[in-house]
Amino acid sequence: MTDRGLSKFLCAAGAAALVASCMSSIANGAERRRIIQFQMTSTTFEDGGLIPPKVGYTKTAEFPNCFGQNISPQLSWMNVNPRVKSFALSVHELEDPPNVSLVVYGIPAEVRSFAEGELSKPSDKFVGGKNVRNMGTWRGMCPNLGQRKHYEYVMRGTDLDPKTLPPGLTAQELDARLEGHTFGRAVLVGRFDVELQVPN
Repeated sequence: MTDRGLSKFLCAAGAAALVASCMSSIANGAERRRIIQFQMTSTTFEDGGLIPPKVGYTKTAEFPNCFGQNISPQLSWMNVNPRVKSFALSVHELEDPPNVSLVVYGIPAEVRSFAEGELSKPSDKFVGGKNVRNMGTWRGMCPNLGQRKHYEYVMRGTDLDPKTLPPGLTAQELDARLEGHTFGRAVLVGRFDVELQVPN
């Protein structure tokens, strides 16, 4: 290839790469615009605040260090994209993301809150997935003495019918199923400090 031909080839390749980059940026920008945040609050704890011990898992022979009553927190959400047909909720520990307390989905669009304890038992308001203990309902946290943990509550609005997804999905499987189907999300983070909150 001559120098002139090589120059034309490199220019064409550069132009193609530039177009591809621009298209990718446009697509990513469109995706960011499409996923608009909405709001979620809790009367059980403030965003960034301490989660009360009652939310933790109950002490048992298998889990002697646990301290709570396994009462799921109250949650409410608002300002949702009108195209949302259902919601999905997951809760995981930020220090150890595979430690998932809750995976539920198929929450009908008209449902905008859960009372305390409502996620601790099966309900027709949601489809149970599979948390770290293979449970389809709330499994409260159980950090060890001296640990300080953060737990992220993520509610996603989806364009899926509430009955679309089968029960028993893990958090990773749910993420894959919701790819391209999310219309907004809301996040709450709660903290737990065992030494501060749990008496010896």
